[in-house]
Amino acid sequence: MRAALWALCSVVLVSAAQLLLRYAMLALPPVNEVQGFITALWHVSAGTGALVLGLMGYAASMGCWYLALRRMALSKAYALLSLSYVLVWGAAILVPGWEERFSWPGLAGVGLIILGVATIFRPPRRQANRSTR
Repeated sequence: MRAALWALCSVVLVSAAQLLLRYAMLALPPVNEVQGFITALWHVSAGTGALVLGLMGYAASMGCWYLALRRMALSKAYALLSLSYVLVWGAAILVPGWEERFSWPGLAGVGLIILGVATIFRPPRRQANRSTR
């Protein structure tokens, strides 16, 4: 149970990091304007803060992931990690100004991810004791 909590913590942190990095890339000047991008990084701005927080979120997520993998099978932990796709997809649609659009195929894909995770974490079936005569 504790392993699943570490894995879910990693999922939440990596999802937040993805969203923060997206915000940073929208707020900072384009990278092809190298001088402007580097100047923006050296000055305190919302984009710079989001970039730093996003990178810190990735680092914290890796720490949680390490603790999860020490206690859980990789096959189960990696299935939980796929939930970050669900969180980022939903949050990107809900955040105003990002122009992310809802799509039915996207929702179907999210549903398949959730179904896959539920299948992997389904409790094993108990077999009835059968006596052979």
